Amino acid sequence: MGNTLKEKTISGFKWSFLDNVGKVGGQFVIGIILTRLLSPADFGLVGMLTIFIVIGQALTNSGFGQALVQKKDADLTDFSTVFYFNILASTFIYFLIYVCSPYIASFYNEPQLVLLTKVICLNFVINAFGLIQIVYLEKALDFKAPSIIGIVSVFVSGAVSIVLAYKDFGVWALVVNTVLRSLITTVLLWFVSKWRPVLIFSKKSLATMFSYGSKILLAGLLQSVFRNIYYLIIGRVFEAKSLGYYTRAAQFTELPVNTLTTVIQKVTFPVFSSIQNDTVKIVDGYTKVYRLLAFAALPLMAFIYITSEPLIEIVLGAKWLPVVSYLKLMCVYSWLYVFFTINNQIITIKGRSDFYLRIQIIDKVFIVLAIALTYKYGISALIYGHMIATVLTFFVGCYFLKKIIAITLYSQLRNIFPFFVASLFMLIAGILLSKVITNNIQYLLACFTAAPGIYILLLWLFKVEELNHGFNKAKEYLKS
Repeated sequence: MGNTLKEKTISGFKWSFLDNVGKVGGQFVIGIILTRLLSPADFGLVGMLTIFIVIGQALTNSGFGQALVQKKDADLTDFSTVFYFNILASTFIYFLIYVCSPYIASFYNEPQLVLLTKVICLNFVINAFGLIQIVYLEKALDFKAPSIIGIVSVFVSGAVSIVLAYKDFGVWALVVNTVLRSLITTVLLWFVSKWRPVLIFSKKSLATMFSYGSKILLAGLLQSVFRNIYYLIIGRVFEAKSLGYYTRAAQFTELPVNTLTTVIQKVTFPVFSSIQNDTVKIVDGYTKVYRLLAFAALPLMAFIYITSEPLIEIVLGAKWLPVVSYLKLMCVYSWLYVFFTINNQIITIKGRSDFYLRIQIIDKVFIVLAIALTYKYGISALIYGHMIATVLTFFVGCYFLKKIIAITLYSQLRNIFPFFVASLFMLIAGILLSKVITNNIQYLLACFTAAPGIYILLLWLFKVEELNHGFNKAKEYLKS
């Protein structure tokens, strides 16, 4: 059993990693092409709808998907009940958004948002038809099919959106990209997955999962709203172009962060759920995952920071340079979200969705205070406020985690320390190089050469176990 679980976990990490690398790579390339073809205002219009999209999506997901994974004895009745509930919920939510679309357009004073909202929010219903298919596969630790489907959907929808952008369809290229990707994913999931709903809806089954799932729903809803509330504030207070700059900066930061957290969450949640009563194994697994995240997230954010300006000027063009200042600020603290996420996952796996909800409520209080104190002073001030709120929430999460399991703040900081120091030196070296090398191409070449070298050298001096393990695996692979 142990070996089977280990093999499935390794396979899950492999396919989840390939899935996210493929999708992120595809989205990155497609995003660059669309950025060059479209205007900041086009991205700003979609950015205005972000908060409504994430609210609808959070309500559609409903928290019952995670409840199915967490519930060890979930059966066909449970899966079918949640499936029908999600369909009904998503249809109702879409109807509300459809009716409210004129008011959304009026709020932003952008009449074209009426039709844009009605089309892009079709995603709620489309995704609801595929949600349980994904849950069923992930609960069985089968990540291969969803990974392939995800990559295919990104590239096909991306190709169509590029053609539309080239044909001057403007913001509609972004809308079609979003809706078409969901449609392709859902259709392919039904072809691949063997699970089919039966004609049964159990109120008892729904009630059983409600205690856990409702708290996850509320917490997820709060998190989704407040992670994206800045789009609402900036879209209302500033012009669409400014929101376009903020949107691209957020997307560039969230792309690597979300990739790491998604890879880890998709695999560790079902794995840790299967051993939720074995505290020793959970702590051991958590420590390994935590250090692995630190190994990847910290240098990645440092590298984005030092290369952001030349990369954006070369790849996106000079018209997008205002993105740089926002992007650098976000890099300073976005990596904390990776650790915040894994901590919350342990809390939910141990069945304490009430603690998870409390953390989310406290986090939102911090965010509201930060926005109230900073919005008058510009977008950069808003980002600084979010930075402080994120740090405070991280410490709150650590407090609740310690109440559940023997994982202290000190142990977390100790695990991060060597990776943080190595990344900091890498960051300083990059900043110093920018003072000496003024040519963008030459500077990027120097960073791509020196930054990884400095990071690996310092980890070697610190005798970091993960580095040696990586080298040994590479040697084995080369010998085979």
